[in-house]
Amino acid sequence: MIKPVYTLLSVTALTVLLILGHILLWEPQGKPLDVSTTQNEKLLELTGSTARLSGENHIQTATVYSQTIYAAAQEKDRPGAVVLVRDDDPATAIATTRLQHFPVNAPMLFVTGNGTILPEDTKKELERLGPEGVTMDNNVQVYIVGNIDRRVVDEVEKLNLKTQTISASNPIKFAEVLDEYIAVLESYHKQIVFIASTDALEYAYPAANWNAHMGDAFAYVTPDGVPEETKRILERRSLYYPYIYVFAPSSVVNSTTMAELSKYGHVQRIPGSTPQEMAVRWAGYKDSGHMFSWLIGYIPRSVGWGYAEPGHNLLLASPEDWRVVVPSGVLSHMGKHGFLILTEPNGELPDAARSYLQVLKPSPTYPSQQVFNFAWILGRNVNNETVRELDELLQVSSPYSFNNKSLPVGNNSS
Repeated sequence: MIKPVYTLLSVTALTVLLILGHILLWEPQGKPLDVSTTQNEKLLELTGSTARLSGENHIQTATVYSQTIYAAAQEKDRPGAVVLVRDDDPATAIATTRLQHFPVNAPMLFVTGNGTILPEDTKKELERLGPEGVTMDNNVQVYIVGNIDRRVVDEVEKLNLKTQTISASNPIKFAEVLDEYIAVLESYHKQIVFIASTDALEYAYPAANWNAHMGDAFAYVTPDGVPEETKRILERRSLYYPYIYVFAPSSVVNSTTMAELSKYGHVQRIPGSTPQEMAVRWAGYKDSGHMFSWLIGYIPRSVGWGYAEPGHNLLLASPEDWRVVVPSGVLSHMGKHGFLILTEPNGELPDAARSYLQVLKPSPTYPSQQVFNFAWILGRNVNNETVRELDELLQVSSPYSFNNKSLPVGNNSS
């Protein structure tokens, strides 16, 4: 017969072992952010349905985006890596946003001085984030993209961060190099390909945000037609006849270039005669169907946000400074997964956006079923008057009034 004292000792020992195991496996708490609720009060500028994300300059603004998504308090909320790009090379940065998607999972930060200087704000953010490393890419923690000086690489590595450099002689060639790099990483070439013109990059801003969200392929055309690098990108997908989406109006990419692209796959032009209109049309755009095969090996296709109902997040930016717009892709990749809307050059909301937001405007219903819209205001180039107008367009269409009145029938669906 087992004595009670032995049973008690066994239970006690087992309990101690369980507690020790729990403590040993518990993830250490990261350093808290060195911020306060009033530190950036003037920059935050909250309204009921909007919040401004901004720093004093584009370098700080990119770090604000990063801090919004990655608290970095535990391993679970750290990024896999960080992408560093030059702040004077928009075409390379736009092509790079697809790298932010999984399996990398990275914010985008800036290098200055023609690729020779690692800004102090960027350096501090790298230290705060402490990226986990991309397991399927030999635990790379920082991707240094474009023609960036070796001194910057050395400075990053002094932070005990593992780096990987991806570069090419020009953005068109870089798009091909990155495409092959990601194809090796993921073991296949993605069948969705976005095309932009090197002469009209502002039309590609919505595609850049989507690519941070979904990681589809990206390539460039020029006023002279389809470059050899882009042809090779498309030819590698010719077996399955890829789906090609052109982010440029006919005034930028003409019918001759479209016909040349059609030799390699299905081609569609995203509607819109201005960057502002194209951004709105892309927010409501959806192309669904099959990628290839119908029975065996069937893979579905779903391209575009396709939003036509309330309950979404959006990003509002001025196209004036690409350095504020392009890094915001991380806000489409993680968190609230917002689509991008652009203001007019004078800072006002475009008419197309006003009309579209009326479609997304929530109607009042029962509190347990009410949905809301929200917007991040990017940078400091969107004026407060425009923000106030946007706030009104996002809010529920009319306030509740219960004064012994029932809600109208039909407004209780979620």
